[in-house]
Amino acid sequence: MTSDLITLLRHHKLIELNHLYEEFMPVWPTHGKFFCSRAEDYIAGDGNYNCQLSLGDHCGTHVDAPVHFIEGGKTIEQIDVRQLTGRGRCLDMSHLAENSDITVEMIQSWEADKGKIIAEDIVIFRTGYDEKWSCRPNQAPFLQNWPGLSGEGADYLIEKGVTVFGTDAMSLDRYNNEAYPAHLAVLGSDCLIIENLANLQALPSEFIFMAFPLRIKGASASPIRAVALVE
Repeated sequence: MTSDLITLLRHHKLIELNHLYEEFMPVWPTHGKFFCSRAEDYIAGDGNYNCQLSLGDHCGTHVDAPVHFIEGGKTIEQIDVRQLTGRGRCLDMSHLAENSDITVEMIQSWEADKGKIIAEDIVIFRTGYDEKWSCRPNQAPFLQNWPGLSGEGADYLIEKGVTVFGTDAMSLDRYNNEAYPAHLAVLGSDCLIIENLANLQALPSEFIFMAFPLRIKGASASPIRAVALVE
């Protein structure tokens, strides 16, 4: 069994789905920014080099835990990390107009062409916004007007048994939907949301998805290292 898994991994192409963590990277305006400072350095006579990190838990490519929108919901160390490994389905919605909803009908149309989404699939929406990612002071295009999943679309997929939802945009909900219906539906169903994914243009409609969060006690989210394995 172990050798079969190793063979599977070695014979698949690995696609990086993370943005680079670096200073001045774009973050949600009210969230903590990313800083990396030298704690010890050779030039200071310390005899080694190491860094001190400071960042918000929603910085960069990350996964939201239910507690992010649901009072009393699971914090990040309480989630089952096995949810974040499985068959990925990438739905290309990059043709949509700015600030538009991804509807049930759009998802069903994609299924008619690419195959049914089933329970435990990891559903990722490509909006094209990962290509707008840029560090300050050029972050504005990434931080506005992205499309997002409608509440009805979220409910449709939850009823199918989907427990992980991903996007290459800053939020699963569209830019100016301050009611956050997708967040409330997904996190309220004890499911997970992955945001700020990258390189989705390289994904086929079906692949193996893997991501793992840090075990941070009481956190509402965690940075992840997300990858896809494709044949």
